[in-house]
Amino acid sequence: MACRGHAPSYGTVAVHLGLRRRSAPCVRAREGIPRAASADVAETETSVKTQHVVCCSFDALVDATAEVSLVAFEAARRFWPEKIPGSASDYADVFAMLAPCLEESSSFEAALMVRVMAEENLAARTRFRLELKDRKQKRLKMEAAENQKMERAVTTKQREKLEEQKAEREQQLAKRREEYKKENERLRNGMRTRPLNLREVVAGWDEIKLHASIKFGVELETNIGWEGRTVQPAGLQSVVNDVREEFSVGCINLSQDDTGADDEDEDDDTDDTEMEGNVNEANLNPKETWLRSHNLHHGALEFIEACVKRGHEVVVLGGPGRSAKQCSEVLTHLGVEVEPDDEDAAESERENKSKRKCRVVGAEYGSARGLAVAAMMHEREQPHQRWHLVDASLAELTRVASSGLPQTSAFTAQFASWTPALHADKVRAELQDGVRFVDHDGLFNLVGCEAPPSVMDGREVT
Repeated sequence: MACRGHAPSYGTVAVHLGLRRRSAPCVRAREGIPRAASADVAETETSVKTQHVVCCSFDALVDATAEVSLVAFEAARRFWPEKIPGSASDYADVFAMLAPCLEESSSFEAALMVRVMAEENLAARTRFRLELKDRKQKRLKMEAAENQKMERAVTTKQREKLEEQKAEREQQLAKRREEYKKENERLRNGMRTRPLNLREVVAGWDEIKLHASIKFGVELETNIGWEGRTVQPAGLQSVVNDVREEFSVGCINLSQDDTGADDEDEDDDTDDTEMEGNVNEANLNPKETWLRSHNLHHGALEFIEACVKRGHEVVVLGGPGRSAKQCSEVLTHLGVEVEPDDEDAAESERENKSKRKCRVVGAEYGSARGLAVAAMMHEREQPHQRWHLVDASLAELTRVASSGLPQTSAFTAQFASWTPALHADKVRAELQDGVRFVDHDGLFNLVGCEAPPSVMDGREVT
């Protein structure tokens, strides 16, 4: 039997560590430290707490629908001169209904969507159809109330009066329908074929965006990469990027409506009012307008604060055309603490874990956020860390799930189900590709904490 004094070196280290653990409670007892507190101290000293690194796409945290409409309108007007009438506000409300079709808030598709809306006069026609629908609902309620009055009428005089009122309403309805028909013809603007409605654009956007690019007669460029094969109008993405950069810097000059240049003599009064409106818009700070068009999704700020409080890390990933500086400015404007761009300051900030802030990675990785997370893990992953990707793009998560790469399988990936997306696309991605969906409670559970009541009580149920 080997003597304890001749034990191997690793045994000697173990014995010393064991003696140290046994002697520590005795020392704490002499110093008056309670046993429960000493157990907690021993646990923190001997174990490493799991740290979660949550990589969120910019769209998963920030609702940029208004910003996308603003940037897309200006980019479309520059790319297609004399083809985009009106102002950005004329497109904003209907564009918000079409936003779930777009996978990336910073891609060229938003500008192409504005051109399709202008070509089909979709904004005005959609508002007109919604107005007719609202009027029809009110008319049906009124007719139901009148029918109840007719049933309760007991005298012939009451019935005759109600029948006269009904006949008058039918005559007025016939006149209004003639007016609606004329207005509909005016909104079609002499189109020989029936223009697309909102539902058709939503259902067939993947095909419409390709055929529209061909129809508009622009040069197309094809790229093959992580996103597969993409076909887009040549140069449109760079125009969108330039417009967003000019908005973020505050040096943009908004273009004027150039579609009615031939009718200067007929529309002198309207031109004066439009000029006054443009002057008023020019007096506003473009950068401030751009910043105010962003809003945090419900619960996003509380989630970031909970991660910082618990020592976890949040990394915000931009998309194509969204630089780290732009994302940082928007998040700072919305009340999120962001690490400074200076590398030395960022390194010193990382060393102080109690002041860890949100990190931002810009558009240098394009839309391949799955590969960006894999690259960051390869560079700086620690054994005690757990990495996650929370994205608002079903296409990106589908690529991560179907890639089969060991780098992308090293982290969990899920879709932020509180962001707008088509329900059919959600179901398809969940069943075919196994994309996981997390709600507000699931996002907090991802890092091992419970969602605060303020987040769960104030969420919108879809």
